[in-house]
Amino acid sequence: MNFSSGQNQQNKKKFYQKDFDKNKVLEDVYELRIYKNRWTPIDKDTISYFVDTRSYKGIINYGVEFKSKNYESFNFIEDVAMYYLNVEFEKCTFTPNDSIIEIQGFVSGGWGNKKGRDKKIENTIDIFLGNKRDTVSYHYFKNVADTSTVETTFNNQIVKDYVVLDSFPSFYFKKYSHYLTNSQEKRPFKIKGKINKNSTLAFGGRACYSEVFDIGAMVFKPEKNNKNIPQKKEIGFKQLIFNNELINDSQKEDQDSKLSVYYLFTKRAEDFILRGQYAKAKEEYLLLDKEYPVLFARDIHNAVRCGVLSRDYKNAFYWGEKLAPKGVPIKYFNASVFTVLKRNPGWKNFTVRYDSIYKESLEKFNKNLKTQIEALTEEDQADYGLANRKEPKVLYETTVRVTDKLIELLRKEGYPSEEKIGVYTKNDSTLLFYPDYNVLITHAWQKKVENLNDLDKLLVKFGENLEYDYKRNRLKSGINNSCFHVYKGNLYNSKSCSNNNEGMVRKMKFMFNNPHNFIFYNNEYDVIPYEKAIEKERDEYYKENYNFVMKLTDDWFFYEK
Repeated sequence: MNFSSGQNQQNKKKFYQKDFDKNKVLEDVYELRIYKNRWTPIDKDTISYFVDTRSYKGIINYGVEFKSKNYESFNFIEDVAMYYLNVEFEKCTFTPNDSIIEIQGFVSGGWGNKKGRDKKIENTIDIFLGNKRDTVSYHYFKNVADTSTVETTFNNQIVKDYVVLDSFPSFYFKKYSHYLTNSQEKRPFKIKGKINKNSTLAFGGRACYSEVFDIGAMVFKPEKNNKNIPQKKEIGFKQLIFNNELINDSQKEDQDSKLSVYYLFTKRAEDFILRGQYAKAKEEYLLLDKEYPVLFARDIHNAVRCGVLSRDYKNAFYWGEKLAPKGVPIKYFNASVFTVLKRNPGWKNFTVRYDSIYKESLEKFNKNLKTQIEALTEEDQADYGLANRKEPKVLYETTVRVTDKLIELLRKEGYPSEEKIGVYTKNDSTLLFYPDYNVLITHAWQKKVENLNDLDKLLVKFGENLEYDYKRNRLKSGINNSCFHVYKGNLYNSKSCSNNNEGMVRKMKFMFNNPHNFIFYNNEYDVIPYEKAIEKERDEYYKENYNFVMKLTDDWFFYEK
């Protein structure tokens, strides 16, 4: 009996982690779409599909449009992130006599291990073992807006129920073994089934990149996938769409080539500043200066500080002088960071030159353009002001009227850039990198006025010429799926993101509270408008779903203009 048992054991083939790794296929491609999900018409299909959604563009980018019927602001905001999984194989045996394979191990990663807001959603992982069949899956969109207040259209047709936006390559399993894990952080699994040379093992979850293995080749044709073992990815996520905008790597490259590489330099410099490497940041700004004849004041603001903090005072004077043509008064240098600069022997000559350039710039500014853009801002705020804010219909009509005037002004005079009207400051010493008149653009976007496209075309043109800071000047508003929200002057971090964003929390803290007043760009947070009518409900929402990080400012009505 002992001998016979030993023979049975010897007939079984064993496979290990490295065998699976060599036969891993289709990385960063497929997402598991369980039937009856929110994108699939109910009861039309009961099959789970692994769908290749790499070409997915986003609801708005397919041409779905939303128009408010009651003039209230309605913004459809879509964020898409895909989370990585990691599969650890602890035991695998294959019996040639009956072609049965038994696999067990653990799955980790995914988008979260805590129950969602409705206390029902859990990040379980589905595991399939069998022969896959290729097919095509359709992406259905269901109208998510209240039809009594918002009109939803697609291809100029009103969306009443479901519409097909796109189709994608996919595969499914017809005859298969299946295992559903629990929702723990490290999820154990055990699956068993009969296989052949075409069999596949696939792990998938909602909003997760699937892990797919060519089991048939691993067992029956080991030479087929005799490749180097791929390097494991860190458990985390990859943002694909943010605030309706595609931000995958290829899209970033296209976007950077169309606009400029300006922001690549500034991002690298800001990353160095965050780590206290001011000399390296200074070098990035010098490279930026060689490439572009005109820079935004916010970047000069950072560069002069890097010169001071790296003790390169010659460089600091060089950058400081660049603020004079933008109408920044000498009182700007009263900030404590410049105390050491004022002790330098070159300070006296610097102030003489600075004062001369400053006075000359004031004479060159387009005073008519500045007067008109400020008048439009006053016209806007007469109805939008917090003290006497008008009803939604009036605000919409105001925005349409003001936007028409703004477009006409921009076409005639150009954009009120820092070179044309100067930089705005507070108490002469604090740089205001987001001028008050930007609120005209924000309201046009919020109200989705009919002339918005005309305005945006102008802004894109001004952005390409680096007159308008198109990338960094768009203040977002509206609740969406960003990890960080600024609400009532407080910084909140979503509980569903907190495990993956410790580094980002540190960055956010530094952004709003850094001792030398550096200005950073970060598009990974949203400013949520204060609405008194729903204050209690919104406060409760943040209490339940977000972690309080820190108080950013007591002057939080700044965000509500």
